[in-house]
Amino acid sequence: MNELWVRVALVTGALAIAGVIALVRHRHVRAGVHTVNARSLDAGVYFFSSATCATCVQARAKLDSALGGKGYREFAWESEPDAFTQYGVDQVPAVMVVDDGGRGRVYPGQPDRALGP
Repeated sequence: MNELWVRVALVTGALAIAGVIALVRHRHVRAGVHTVNARSLDAGVYFFSSATCATCVQARAKLDSALGGKGYREFAWESEPDAFTQYGVDQVPAVMVVDDGGRGRVYPGQPDRALGP
């Protein structure tokens, strides 16, 4: 009977550790999203890219599909690096959604979270 309790305790401990790991990973992924002052921009969607970014092609296709080719503005690292610094974008692809009040939410990675449901 003692052995059974030891096994139950081990399984329970392993599940607790797995839960903590999943929570930490989830928070780490969400931590990349940040809010910036974007009052200098109109409300809308802004796409940050680079010519050397292999996954930017896929992200651009998703944006084109969801918003049309003119439904967003693209900032390319090669031609507008200051925009990356100004809005705290440190990886590409990234999408920033600016609301009417000038608040920008920057979403690193593919645009799925930025476009939402």
